[in-house]
Amino acid sequence: MAVVRVLVRSEPPTATMGPVIRVELERIEALELLGMTLAHLNDAEARAELSPRVALLMAIRDKIALGLREER
Repeated sequence: MAVVRVLVRSEPPTATMGPVIRVELERIEALELLGMTLAHLNDAEARAELSPRVALLMAIRDKIALGLREER
């Protein structure tokens, strides 16, 4: 089971709260979430989007990948 922890950023960008939630996912759920996250990042890259959403998606991607690697 992959454990994903996400830090939630609040404004201003220098302030960080975390970890706020703890989510436990089955491996297949984690892979599905990773796929959706990568699709959103690909879309943002195609539109050359530079919003706070991109940083959050990258953090989610990294946390899921780390959880999946630690599971092995």
